[in-house]
Amino acid sequence: MTSRNTFALGSLLLTLCLVGLDDARAAGVPEVSPGAANAADAVMAALADTLQSLADQTHGNPDAPYFTALGLTDEDTLVLGGVQGTWGGDQRTHSRTGDVDLRVGSMKLDNTHKLRDAGWFEGADRPAVQPPLTNDGAVIRAAYLRGLDDAWRSAKRQLIKIRSNDAVKVAREDSSDDYSPAPLSVVHRPVAPLSLDSAAWKRIVVDSSAVYLEFPEVYDSGVQLVAKATQRWLATSEGTRIADGGQHYRIATWGTTVAEDGMELQVYDYLDVASLDHLPDAAAIRAMSRQAAERLVALRHAPVVEPYSGPAILRGRAAGVFFHEIFGHRIEGHRQKDEDEGQTFTSRVNQRILPDFLSVVDDPTVAQRNGMDLNGTYAYDDEGVAAQRVQLVDKGILRNFLMSRAPIENFPVSNGHGRRQPGMAVVPRQGNLMVEASRSVPYATLRKMLIEEVKRQNKPFGMIFDDISGGFTFTGRSEPNAFAVQPVVVWRVYADGRSDELVRGVDLIGTPLTTFERILAAGDDVDVFNGVCGAESGWVPVSASSPSLLVGEVEVQRREKANDRPPILPPPGM
Repeated sequence: MTSRNTFALGSLLLTLCLVGLDDARAAGVPEVSPGAANAADAVMAALADTLQSLADQTHGNPDAPYFTALGLTDEDTLVLGGVQGTWGGDQRTHSRTGDVDLRVGSMKLDNTHKLRDAGWFEGADRPAVQPPLTNDGAVIRAAYLRGLDDAWRSAKRQLIKIRSNDAVKVAREDSSDDYSPAPLSVVHRPVAPLSLDSAAWKRIVVDSSAVYLEFPEVYDSGVQLVAKATQRWLATSEGTRIADGGQHYRIATWGTTVAEDGMELQVYDYLDVASLDHLPDAAAIRAMSRQAAERLVALRHAPVVEPYSGPAILRGRAAGVFFHEIFGHRIEGHRQKDEDEGQTFTSRVNQRILPDFLSVVDDPTVAQRNGMDLNGTYAYDDEGVAAQRVQLVDKGILRNFLMSRAPIENFPVSNGHGRRQPGMAVVPRQGNLMVEASRSVPYATLRKMLIEEVKRQNKPFGMIFDDISGGFTFTGRSEPNAFAVQPVVVWRVYADGRSDELVRGVDLIGTPLTTFERILAAGDDVDVFNGVCGAESGWVPVSASSPSLLVGEVEVQRREKANDRPPILPPPGM
């Protein structure tokens, strides 16, 4: 499985977006069904009662919270795995995570205000709340009351620091308020518990994993089904009451090997869907495994890429991740206000940043694009604000940012993009980022245009980025505002008519403004990248979709590699 990391050190932010899902490690059987209607009612009542208790206890206190939100996320996960034609085991986990968001001061200035020139450990403490696996209201209230007490004490201490910090610092560039009003939402939508034929799916993953036995150069492999039911509750002191959630399924197949030069290679193919009946059948999953194995063996024998700068085509998935990294993170609202951020697009509103044939939207209300379920779909964000379609770029002109309830200059209200991993603080995040082209050509024509551009630039070849595993970007001022996209399948395309050549060990790198200026054309195809993205508010599900793009110049570098030799002993039976 693909590993994932993210970190934030002072003003340095690395956001990382990949296709992998966390492995479920703790075994257990759910005590309650997260989608039961009575559970939804009982939990919501407990959260509402806890908010009322806080209001009663702090009434008349000058430091009383002006806003409080309590969240609870219940996740029931089942993992079924097949390994090289055998049963790899199942894992069942059931967990709950609680969130306490408490604000003291006022919407103009509160305890969430950023301390300037503060160290890494100077941020406000966030209480850890672990709700029990029961719907007993008294037990749930007890878990949250301790968290509320910790949060209130921490918030009052933090506000004192903030007021002192502002008194000795220069005026802020953006003096927007710290919070904004939002419409109340009342939603009751319990999620059905997981219900699938485990025995049938066990046979499918085992049978599909046996395909890899035909490829002795594949050293490790597997097929896995991950099924998850998520029920979420949110109650706020303003009156918002949301009980909703959904189901998610991923069928994944992967293999790994080591090339003769020590480079570790992995091919990971997967499909994310929002409903069990959207999963492919057994024959299609076997075909996925075979294609992954064939691709991995071909990569093992492919030459290592040389550093290169020249024209290239980014196929749809690669183009989607490309935009997610170099554009999407830089139009998240909080980065425009934070003076430690690079603020690439802060002053570019109503200016051209892309070719006039490209537009970009982020729309969490869309469930599918090009027939594929989208990971970043949701009805309400993690602040209880209804999800909205946001026109970020219109015919090349920057128009908007992704906003939570934390305002920035000229953008005073949320557009439903406040998101977080349970247990983290909310910031604006991407959902379903979609690149749209008003002018496009068939892919065959786009390929001809690539060859013409290779000849015009007098380059020996161009490149086609066909598949991708993820990417990351730096957005802070203390580091170069660069990105890296991590392709899996990359081809050299020769202008002299030679056959395309598969290469390996490629990282696509660059800086955003320069790269945007070199987009020349778009194809009439659209493909979707589904994954998870890590940043300040943790890991959230996202999608990025785009037509194929012809770029006049990209830069690639060699990927980091290990130096150990391949296994000395042959595979069993060889």
